[in-house]
Amino acid sequence: MRTRKEYLDRIKQAKTIVIKIGSARVSGENFKINDFLFGLSGDIRSLRDQGKEIILVSSGAIAQGKKLYHKIYSKEVNGSVTLSEKQAFAAMGQNRLLNLYESFFSRVNISIAQILFGRHDLHEEKNLTNLKNTFRQLLDWGILPIVNENDSIATEEIKIGDNDILSSIVASIVGADLLLILTGVDGFLVEEKKINLLEDVSSSFEGHAKGPSGPGTGGMATKLKAAKLLLPYGIYTGIVNGEEKNVISRFFQDENFGTLVANSDFQHRSPNEKEIQSQFLSISKEEGEM
Repeated sequence: MRTRKEYLDRIKQAKTIVIKIGSARVSGENFKINDFLFGLSGDIRSLRDQGKEIILVSSGAIAQGKKLYHKIYSKEVNGSVTLSEKQAFAAMGQNRLLNLYESFFSRVNISIAQILFGRHDLHEEKNLTNLKNTFRQLLDWGILPIVNENDSIATEEIKIGDNDILSSIVASIVGADLLLILTGVDGFLVEEKKINLLEDVSSSFEGHAKGPSGPGTGGMATKLKAAKLLLPYGIYTGIVNGEEKNVISRFFQDENFGTLVANSDFQHRSPNEKEIQSQFLSISKEEGEM
C-alpha cells in the first residue's frame, strides 16, 4: 500500500482544482465568516499566482437568505421549512452570498462569475457541453467561477442533492486534477482516528461515514460518495477541516493534513458527457431518488 507522502508531488502539480465550501463556512457569526474568507481569498490568490485554475462550489444561499429574513422581520427561522420557503430563502440569499465573495476576492484582484445549474442540465449532453465550454472560457479569461445549484427553482424531485455531489460533477465536467472539500472535522474518521489516505472507498469505510451535523445537507457520507465518483478518472479528492487557518495551502504542504482519497493505479482523464450522466444516475438510484 502506498503512503500519503507518495501522492504529495502529484497534488502539488494539480493544475485545475475545484474547492467545495459548505454552508457552515459562510453562515453564522460575521467575524468567523470574514476570517474564513480572508484566508480563502489569500490561498486562492497564491494558487492562481502559481498558474493554477480554481473553481468554487459554494453552499450558503439559503443560510444567507435566512439571515436576511431575520434582519427584515426580527424572526428566527426555527424548525423545518416548506419547499417554497427554501426556494425563497435561496432567492434572497444568492445575491448576498455572491456579494460576500466579491467583497473579499476583489481585494486580491480576482474577478468572479456565478454559474447556477440543476439536475435537468445533466440529462442533455448538449447542456453538459455548454457548461464545459462556459467553464473553459471563464478560466481562460482568468475569472473565478462560483457554482451553486439553482435552489430557487429546484424542487425536491429535481434537485441534484448535496453540493458535495455537485462539486464532483463540476470536477468531472472540467476534468479537474483535484477536488478539495472543506468540512468541519479533520478528515474522514474511523473510530475517532483520522484516515490519511483512502485508495478505495469500500462499503466498510462508507459504513463509518456519518450524516450532516451542521447547517448543510450532506455529512461525511456524501463526501465519500463524491470522492468515489472521481476515483476511476484519476481525480483526487481532499477532505479537510475548513475551520483551520490557511486550510488550502496546508493541504498542498502537509502530507498528514486532512484525508486524501486517491489511487495512482487510475490514470487521470476527463470523463465524457455520457460518463458524467452515468455518474450522477448511479448516485440517484443509490439514494432512491429516481
